[in-house]
Amino acid sequence: MFADFENAKVVVTGGANGIGKTIAMGFAKRGSDVAIVDIHGDEAEAAAAELRSLGRNAFAIEADVSVLDDCKMVFDTVMEKFGRVDVLVNNAGVSALSDVEHIPEKDIRWVYETNVYSHWFMMQQFLPQMRAQGNHCQIINVCSIAGLISMNGAPAYFSSKHAAVALAECLYKQLRAEKADIDISVFCPGYIDTQMHL
Repeated sequence: MFADFENAKVVVTGGANGIGKTIAMGFAKRGSDVAIVDIHGDEAEAAAAELRSLGRNAFAIEADVSVLDDCKMVFDTVMEKFGRVDVLVNNAGVSALSDVEHIPEKDIRWVYETNVYSHWFMMQQFLPQMRAQGNHCQIINVCSIAGLISMNGAPAYFSSKHAAVALAECLYKQLRAEKADIDISVFCPGYIDTQMHL
């Protein structure tokens, strides 16, 4: 598990508010520099300003991490400004309430692309850099307790979170087989009153 927080370079997706902002603030308070990635650019910049008020190097990147090209842009920006990345936090997530029969296709795609594809795309971009650096690195994928249980009313959300957990577990096994100095953790919180539920 990652513990060398001082001057670590951290990337947090969905970092403008809620869980992501709290995670970003936690790293900053422990001495890390943070890139806040969010689809809401103004909110991301406001969060980054709070981190800078703590004396940390923090900046915002407006991006839709469900889009591969945006994830490539995020990586390029982080490398330009930080030169390395020690921790990647895949936190961006969305939900859609419906049932299996009636949920629109666009909502299924939106939920899966944000909750699963974004993890995959961001890890594809940052893993080669983490390997090349030679220092211990950490990936944290925020997946929700919905990735461990199932309930009625939000099949796209629950099934996408199960997929995100499975993706992280697959990468964990790959990294262990490679003896890579990269840890991956899955964070599965219960219900938290954030803007995602408004």
